[in-house]
Amino acid sequence: MNRFTKISVIVATLGDRVMELKRMLETLENQTYSHLEVILVLQQEQDTWSEVLAGYKLTTRVVMMQERGLSKARNLGLEYATGDIVTFGDDDCWYAPETFEHVVASFQTGKDVISFNMYDPDRQQFGRLQHIQTSKFLTKRELMSRSSIEIFVKRSCLEKNEAGPAIRFDEVFGLGATYISGEENIFLSDLFRQGYVTYFHPECLVYHAVQPRITRLTEAQMLSKGPLFKRMYSTPTAFLLVSLFYIKKKQKNLFWEVLQATWTYQPRGER
Repeated sequence: MNRFTKISVIVATLGDRVMELKRMLETLENQTYSHLEVILVLQQEQDTWSEVLAGYKLTTRVVMMQERGLSKARNLGLEYATGDIVTFGDDDCWYAPETFEHVVASFQTGKDVISFNMYDPDRQQFGRLQHIQTSKFLTKRELMSRSSIEIFVKRSCLEKNEAGPAIRFDEVFGLGATYISGEENIFLSDLFRQGYVTYFHPECLVYHAVQPRITRLTEAQMLSKGPLFKRMYSTPTAFLLVSLFYIKKKQKNLFWEVLQATWTYQPRGER
């Protein structure tokens, strides 16, 4: 890759956070590295987006979809992406001016997948506890701590090649799907399985508001854990991880329900 490397920013949105999206677009327009495109995937029909985007000089494309689902929207966006590198921005995240310059520099050193850190500059907080302090290649277990907006990946790694089949988000997971979380962890583990290891840059940041930390997961999030573990690992390992997870979280009232969900889930997208 060289200075002409192109980055595709795929943004799935319901279209109800216009001010936040404008903030994101402004930070993209002000990047020190400008060879990029924005693929905006709308999960419900809107008539105003041509006016919203008209004020920017960015290369943009609006894609409409009739159904909802974060993973479905991102997969649709990938069909329209033309960049050498792709990333999956939320409509309410934003970037430092040098973010994409750092991305291209990292890929020039031979990386296939990289991850930055999510940071809230207003609260001066990271998106999660900083268990990993230095730059390194992540283990499969460490992929569980990554967020989708922190991910940048070579688009060539996502297409069918000698390493394996095409990689996409598992549409059973993610907001609007059967299991509401874990789609980015599966995405990275599928890449890992094909030999594309994620390199972590703790010093590089993607900005996003950090909500007050909630120690108790919602019931829907808890019920997603067993199928997530089964999708990423083997069935016996999934049951072991579920048991350890629920002992740690002290959620005995949901334990048997989660075991049943784990048993009945069949990984249709397993590679």
